[in-house]
Amino acid sequence: MGGPLGQRIYEHVSKEAWQQWLAVQTMLINEHRLIVIEPEAKRFLAEQMEQFFFGSPKTTPSGPNPGEQE
Repeated sequence: MGGPLGQRIYEHVSKEAWQQWLAVQTMLINEHRLIVIEPEAKRFLAEQMEQFFFGSPKTTPSGPNPGEQE
């Protein structure tokens, strides 16, 4: 990721947090059926990434909570 957000992530985000983001990103892509080459999807994921690392997420994937038992 380039630009100011990429630099900010590089300077402030741990490898572990990045791995957690990748899992959330995958869930978002699947949940919203995003086509990641589309500009709208890229903007959405960038917004979610910024919220994930530097704020509270506006959109969270639905589905079972990892701590929940059915």
